[in-house]
Amino acid sequence: MQARIRTATIAGMAMAVLAAVGVPTILTPPAHAAQVITDVAYAPAQPAGSRGHLLDLYLPSTGITPRPLLIWHTGSAWSSDDGKAGADAIANIFTPLGFAVAGVSVRSSAQAIFPAQVHDIKAAIRYLRANAATYQLDPNRFAIMGDSSGGWLTEMATLSGGVAALEGTVGTTGVSSAVQAGLAFYGPTDFLQMNAQNLPTGGLDHDSPASPESLLVGCPIQTCPATVAQANPMTYADGDDPPLMFLHGQADFLVPHGQSVLLYNRIKARCGEATFISVPGADHMMSQVMDPARHGTQTVRTTADCTETVSTGTLNPTWANFATFLRGGLKMGTSCEVSYATGAWNGAFNGSVTVRNTGTTPVDDWTVRWTWPGNQQITTAWNAAVTQAGAQVTARDAGHNAYIGPGSSQSFGFSATATGTNGAPAQFALNNTVCTRVLS
Repeated sequence: MQARIRTATIAGMAMAVLAAVGVPTILTPPAHAAQVITDVAYAPAQPAGSRGHLLDLYLPSTGITPRPLLIWHTGSAWSSDDGKAGADAIANIFTPLGFAVAGVSVRSSAQAIFPAQVHDIKAAIRYLRANAATYQLDPNRFAIMGDSSGGWLTEMATLSGGVAALEGTVGTTGVSSAVQAGLAFYGPTDFLQMNAQNLPTGGLDHDSPASPESLLVGCPIQTCPATVAQANPMTYADGDDPPLMFLHGQADFLVPHGQSVLLYNRIKARCGEATFISVPGADHMMSQVMDPARHGTQTVRTTADCTETVSTGTLNPTWANFATFLRGGLKMGTSCEVSYATGAWNGAFNGSVTVRNTGTTPVDDWTVRWTWPGNQQITTAWNAAVTQAGAQVTARDAGHNAYIGPGSSQSFGFSATATGTNGAPAQFALNNTVCTRVLS
């Protein structure tokens, strides 16, 4: 259902509309096997009995460990303390790709005003990083994603890493709350400009004392510009931020499309790294922003190192492309090729593996995995830590060779025994991405 509200004199009505256009309306992938841990308290409940300090974890049953983590928060106009709802649908997409997924809730604006919500998401990130070994998470590969007010929270977390004033003292402290990549859907940025950016047909009255934005910051937004500036993700953008992708529909009735235009221009001006996908005709729903019928019409603006590219119809908003973006931001690699060679003697052989990064982003820390087609058994290895469980082999970088730049390669070798035929593995995967095989 496409929301159409002409006034916002009643805050509850506005919040209900924003809460009604969340993720579950468009995500219907098949269920998968994953371990689910629900209602993990990353901090004590505040107030007692509330849900704003809980998270759910979805851990994949396959893939390499430690796992990259994708944090999800569902938007609600800051009206709900159950933002972890909807993470199961996200997990259905990303756990088969080897990602762990955490659905994280934060306090509602009725329970605590800004910056409590940012304090909460940072506390959740710190908790997950402090307990990374327990859940087999990679503490250096955390990404965050959300829609609407969850998009705002994603942008705040992505751009404000290291900002002491936004850390707070909720839950676990003394651990980094930084993320390495962010992906946001139609998030608000500069609240003070929202009314001026409304569609010609109308929109919410964001300046109202009862608007979601005013309730978030605890004052009518036009009366407290300093506080509103602190709640603006643009305030924290600089050239050291991790990569951020954000999407916005040009017909968004609830959060004006111009909010993302402002954010992109600020990141570009500060030589940050961003990809902005602007979708004509799409309203405030993921089903419209990602609608295949609109593919090929979107404008894609990308900025990095003070250089901008603009195109039309490229980088369709699909889950496959989002996963590629996240893998690149997390330095996992997006495409690769492997060459494999052996030299055999008397029931034993030496093997060499060269993996080349054919993507446009670097790989930092790598794992190469393959499965033997016969009865081969690794005995020793060099330039990699190689382990074998049954027919499956896992080779991890040796530290000194962990980095593979775009177009570059790293090699490692091993000795093994073999009985019967000594066929080559059918495929190799770099950080869960299947590589093109180059015959040697």
